[in-house]
Amino acid sequence: MEQPIRHDSKIVIEEVNDLEGSKRSRVRIEQFRRNSDWLQSHWGDVVPRARGKFVAVAGEEAYIAETPRDAWAWAAAQHPEDQGPVVQYVRPGQGPRIYADRG
Repeated sequence: MEQPIRHDSKIVIEEVNDLEGSKRSRVRIEQFRRNSDWLQSHWGDVVPRARGKFVAVAGEEAYIAETPRDAWAWAAAQHPEDQGPVVQYVRPGQGPRIYADRG
């Protein structure tokens, strides 16, 4: 049985004076940005097959998965050098979402 995703993680903020750590962070951010930009520019090609599923992008390559766990596992296995993968859920329905405020 698949275990549920935990939503009780804690956020830790700390000062980092490690030059190598900062360099690694910049690399991750740049890789994430590249993957995110790739997904944005290929969104129209990916969406029709991905509705109701998860899209993983790593190494500027997309994979459609049934679960977020499968999406992250694919990214780690296929592109272990990519430290900035993107995983995103694609809504199953088409059309606009309407929100109402009863305030």
